[in-house]
Amino acid sequence: MESNMANPAKVLARVQTVENHGEGVYSVTFAVPSRYTRYLPGQFLHMTLEEFDPTAGFWPESRVFSIASAPRQDFVAIVYSVKGRYTRLMEQELAVGREVWLKLPYGDFIVDEGLLADGPVVLIAGGTGVSPYLPFLMKHRESGNVHLFYGLRKPNHLLFRDEFSTLKGQPWFRPHFFLEEGRLEDWPSTPGRLSIPAIAEAMGKEFPTGQYFLSGPPAMIRTFQDDLLGQGIPNNQIHIDEWE
Repeated sequence: MESNMANPAKVLARVQTVENHGEGVYSVTFAVPSRYTRYLPGQFLHMTLEEFDPTAGFWPESRVFSIASAPRQDFVAIVYSVKGRYTRLMEQELAVGREVWLKLPYGDFIVDEGLLADGPVVLIAGGTGVSPYLPFLMKHRESGNVHLFYGLRKPNHLLFRDEFSTLKGQPWFRPHFFLEEGRLEDWPSTPGRLSIPAIAEAMGKEFPTGQYFLSGPPAMIRTFQDDLLGQGIPNNQIHIDEWE
């Protein structure tokens, strides 16, 4: 694993783009100097809508979001779903040009290329849980199979369609999309809900050696972790997106 993880820093960022994906799901990019984006794939940030005085040191109310953009760029991206008071405020207040304070990076849910030496990396996502995988997918150019299992309710819920399209020609990228309703026009997809038995069937002989990353709703993560353990996958091959 990389050892040059940046120490968390507080930075005033400006909203660069806001994209409405429908049904309360938004992606937002913030302009940030590249010296603040030395995070590792899978890490997260804190964002606050409140005023912050860096000389006082008191950090106001904030929320955490997985970083959904490749590191070492002059912007950082997040995806969020409107589910409570704070995210409703975000929907109302985050507009192009708005300045907000970010605190980053945090977390040890790190998708490390070194894991590929022992077997495939298996990225499992539900809904917006696909976000922390984007930094790894967009920077990875080495050998070794990387499987993405992405569970969706409807075709229009597919996030990062353009980014996935740029990876189509990569021999290491193995996407598996599961749809509860409808089908994708530009990607092969499997009807039904994503599950560990379905993943085991798709992985075949690779299943026992995979390094499994789980990101999505807490109930999904708990169920999938139990199911992986029940299928004989040891705990040290299971990595969970837990924000602290």
